[in-house]
Amino acid sequence: MANLLDVLPEYVLAWIVQKGKERRLSPGEILLKEGEQSPALYIVLDGLFGVETGVSDNPPSDRASPGSVMGEIPFFTDTAVPSSVVAQEESLVLEISRSLLSEKLENDHVYAADFYRAMLVSVASRLHQATAEHFAHHADDEKVRRNPHVRRAQDEIDRFKRTMLQMDKEALKNGMLSDQTLDLFFSMSRDLMHVSHEVLGSVSPLNDITKQQIGSRLQNEMLPYLLTTETAERFYSKPRGYAGDYLSIHNIYTNRAAGTGRLGPVVDRMFLDTPPSRAVRNRRSLLAREIVNSVAAQAEGSVRVMCMASGPATEIFDAFDALPDKSRLRVTLLDIDLQALAFVDDIRSRQKLVSQITLVNENLIALFLGRGKTRVEPQHLIYSIGLIDYLNDKLVQKLLQYAYENLVPGGRVILGNFHPRNPAKEFMDYVLEWNLIHRTEEDMNRLFRASPFKRDCTRIQFEHEGVNLFAECRKENA
Repeated sequence: MANLLDVLPEYVLAWIVQKGKERRLSPGEILLKEGEQSPALYIVLDGLFGVETGVSDNPPSDRASPGSVMGEIPFFTDTAVPSSVVAQEESLVLEISRSLLSEKLENDHVYAADFYRAMLVSVASRLHQATAEHFAHHADDEKVRRNPHVRRAQDEIDRFKRTMLQMDKEALKNGMLSDQTLDLFFSMSRDLMHVSHEVLGSVSPLNDITKQQIGSRLQNEMLPYLLTTETAERFYSKPRGYAGDYLSIHNIYTNRAAGTGRLGPVVDRMFLDTPPSRAVRNRRSLLAREIVNSVAAQAEGSVRVMCMASGPATEIFDAFDALPDKSRLRVTLLDIDLQALAFVDDIRSRQKLVSQITLVNENLIALFLGRGKTRVEPQHLIYSIGLIDYLNDKLVQKLLQYAYENLVPGGRVILGNFHPRNPAKEFMDYVLEWNLIHRTEEDMNRLFRASPFKRDCTRIQFEHEGVNLFAECRKENA
């Protein structure tokens, strides 16, 4: 689903960034209040927001995180805000006032035409999604059930439920599960993900409404088991606003299944053994190797490496462990999450690497839009493992421009991205609500061609699972 930031033309967004004012909010502070008019349009630069309504006791939902645009529909329809938007943590938004933007739209007709077109695309995308969800819940169940693809998916869901019941009875009776039962469960889980990929994926003949209905059923049946896990439950609940936060990635790295009840750890093990989880563990060693190679490629002197959206930065510590001379590597880690940086700070202190690793609390959306404050020496390697899966093409191109400007001649940028052949994509989308932008090799080449690098990637490699690609490009010597 496209939000306004996805579809705004470059020059339209540039004017908003130039004229907008930054506003900081404390946890619990209301940005938009239910029943009132929207005084401004807001782009989230940092932090996390929840949507609340005064007629419900439910916790905040529909969380908005960096890159989201808020308040655009009530802003332009001049209607009351339908639900309050509240900061869940220390947050930063870019605010463009109603009067200023209205004046621009009234006096610059070309700008207004492009802006309103983007608005139309954004609203139409939301309407399409809402319509699909509505009909998914009100569709003719009998007609849907007769579809052979739907029956196949439902058969696999029923099989999963029967297996879980049998496993629970066995664990209750024997105090443990046999190896044979565990093998059967993991094989059945792989079958369920495979069927989900075929029935709900891009090659499926089903329409969006039917896919949404099957996906909702799949999530409803899986959710009771998912909530007994430790790692997978964090993917689903997203306490930091997105599934792949620093602690989620750390838990995948440590690869220790845990949970409550008799079956929680078993289901957690299932999620930790999915192709995306294995790919995350594989990419750690791949990036550590690339960091070491960057040091080895320079005969002498310091080698500067920057990681954007660093998370737990485990690959950095792996690289230091592999280097005979640790003093040659200088690392800058950027992350918007202070908890992630505190996590890394503890490790760098224990490993006596404080002088080698610089931690920067930087809001990357603001950085890419030209409002960041971080200044660094030219880098030999700039990389990101799991950032651009969350960014639209426009922001990825901004990232590439930033990388190009901050690389030494001959320096490299490496960007990791999930590939569309990820066999658990639909499981992530519908069960975990872990929606990522998957990109092909040609997608990455297209992004690099449109960037200051102005050419295809110089290399694309995959981790051993073949799910995560890593696109690399060198900055040509002047």
